Amino acid sequence: MSLDDALAAWAATVRLPDAAADGIYQQIVATSVPAGEPFGGLGRTWWRDFSAGFAARMVTSTRPVRWAA
Repeated sequence: MSLDDALAAWAATVRLPDAAADGIYQQIVATSVPAGEPFGGLGRTWWRDFSAGFAARMVTSTRPVRWAA
């Protein structure tokens, strides 16, 4: 099984809540573009920051839940 297969299998079992998906959509698509802005109104590090945050949340979500003592 390749990484692509593993990600496709995982993606088939989980779904973002509609509000989270809409928030991502708004960040990517609905950002206003100032005249002459080469990055569509997003900061130069937006994609790197977004990807790092997404990866951190994904890793955290796969950790086992600690039981309360």
